[in-house]
Amino acid sequence: MNRLWSAVLLGVVVAAGAQPPVAPSSPDATVMLAAVSRDESMLTGGIGPSKWTGKGTVAVEPLAHLTASGEWSGLACSSSANDTSTGQRNCLEFAHEYLSRPHVYTVISADGNGAVVHAAPTTLDECYGYRGAGTYSGATIRKSAIAASSAEFFAESALPRVLPQREGVAVRKALSAFVPKGLDTTEKLRIVAVRLEGQDMVVVQRVFADIANMPERYKLVFAVGTMGGGQLHILHWKQSSVDEEEALLGTIRLKNGGREFLVTAVSDPESHFFRVYGIRAGRLILIYTGGGFSC
Repeated sequence: MNRLWSAVLLGVVVAAGAQPPVAPSSPDATVMLAAVSRDESMLTGGIGPSKWTGKGTVAVEPLAHLTASGEWSGLACSSSANDTSTGQRNCLEFAHEYLSRPHVYTVISADGNGAVVHAAPTTLDECYGYRGAGTYSGATIRKSAIAASSAEFFAESALPRVLPQREGVAVRKALSAFVPKGLDTTEKLRIVAVRLEGQDMVVVQRVFADIANMPERYKLVFAVGTMGGGQLHILHWKQSSVDEEEALLGTIRLKNGGREFLVTAVSDPESHFFRVYGIRAGRLILIYTGGGFSC
């Protein structure tokens, strides 16, 4: 748990209160971002099989605040909130001022881009979680997306694409160089092609849904890299884990400067939160960790 608390506290900027986002009219204007998924398991603590929502419905969860210039900040209520009485009071205020009201978001990631999401009021659960339910219309959401309280300063990003077996052969062959150094086996890995600020990348992930009822030697994996000369150049590699699942939620792009971000949902047996990766000085780095809840 100490590792988790350190990661959360390092990346989250906790707001003093649950102030609503202001209208996006300047580089400092802020919008609320929300995670949206047809697969409810992406937005829950614990690791389990996929559980799909019904037609036209989604799971919705506030994720973070983001400015037009690309600055991320955390919510008043986050996965470390129940550590202190101040954090608990912030959560109660956030629940009263924001969660208790219906909200309308617009999908800004590629999956379901432009869809309008109506999020119903929700409440805090016993672990200070606040995943709620919503309906959507205007576009099809296949699996997961990122939505915003205003879409004014977002541009459309490229759709992450799961590579079929034939297209992923080169990546899988390159991954064999990492066995057993950081990788247990190249089996049951999902290869997703993404484009971030003009760079073609691959996300390599192994989630519970891919290995349910499989031998214990299969560990959960999340890595990002680029292919060149038949080799996979690793930009980020999360240590293989049996109890922390990290899965790609989507990518978003800002109109201002064309900055793009890769957003993931992370779950372990006791908590759930989000990570955001971006490009800084030509390098892919972790720039935000926050949201979610912990028991």
